[in-house]
Amino acid sequence: MSLPTRVIRAVRPQASSGVMAGAAVVAAVFAATPFLLPDVSTRLDVPLGQTGLLSTAQVGSFALATFLTGRLFHPRRRFHFGSLALVAMASIGSAIAPTFLILLATRVVAGVGLGTLTWIAWADATRFSRGLGDVAAVAPLTATLASPVLGWITGQWGFRWVFAALASLALAAMLLPVDFGELPRIGRSVSGSRSNRFLLTALSVLSLGGSAVFIFTAAAGQELHGLTPATVSWAFSVNAVAGVLATRRTARSGHAWLWLVVTAASAIVVGFGSSGFLFFVAMTTWGFAFWMAIPGIFRLIEARAITPSERIGDAQALMAVGRVFGPVLGGLALAGGQFGRLSIAGACVMFTGAMIVAGVELSRARAPAATT
Repeated sequence: MSLPTRVIRAVRPQASSGVMAGAAVVAAVFAATPFLLPDVSTRLDVPLGQTGLLSTAQVGSFALATFLTGRLFHPRRRFHFGSLALVAMASIGSAIAPTFLILLATRVVAGVGLGTLTWIAWADATRFSRGLGDVAAVAPLTATLASPVLGWITGQWGFRWVFAALASLALAAMLLPVDFGELPRIGRSVSGSRSNRFLLTALSVLSLGGSAVFIFTAAAGQELHGLTPATVSWAFSVNAVAGVLATRRTARSGHAWLWLVVTAASAIVVGFGSSGFLFFVAMTTWGFAFWMAIPGIFRLIEARAITPSERIGDAQALMAVGRVFGPVLGGLALAGGQFGRLSIAGACVMFTGAMIVAGVELSRARAPAATT
């Protein structure tokens, strides 16, 4: 229980501790994925590019859950605690899975619980003045604390013990209280804003390009930049710390598209050279720039919404769709260990998303709110 509790105290959120702990569990699971892939490849004897399917399987069901929960259900305590239990059980299954196919199946199950927890946390955040920033901060803050531990566990005992640790974390989060306030069921009542549709598309495109590279960054750090797993884990922590700093500044930031261009440039640096210093610089810049941009895009969506939470599930689902196909794109680009080709492909996709956001920001600056 120490990880979500420390996250909650550091972020000092307005939301209940249980809701934030659920978000921390989701963040810890996703933070673990890049560390797991090289070890899964070795221990289960599957190609590294193929291991990206673990992320695809997990995020696929995650996308479905985030999209449907807000439209079909009101937030309920049983959904929150049931989702934590589902994540715990699926993680235990992953820890004992004898084959890669069974491991894939357990990640599909985990994705359902992770998606439900994510929708609850982001929808609940819309009730508070700085709620979006609080929830955005949970992911990098959790990664800051978890990355060195997860990297060390992976290096010492392998991916099975990482999943065991994640199961324990989910069970511990069930001990904390939750309060959702009065969150509505969205149903079909959503804004007809055209610019919001473009922003949602941009989020999906950004996730596609970003996940294609990020899911293999641990492997790039080890194989291309010559770093040990433990050192790479510290790079992920620095990436996360930079993200935390960014989420504290997003209320005063603008021009999200510029930060996305910086993120794309960082992805290119990850795939080239053989310098550990450059790897750390790129990962730090990536973390700061990405988390300067994403909450800003969410605020742009909220500004044209009927209710603040109406598009949260859609945004998370479409970002998840991008993460479904990102590892597939990354695996294809990585064939033969071509990290440079991988980073260029991912960066080009991210740049496309940045240009969509730039178009919306420019359009809104010129047109009345009622028409966009």
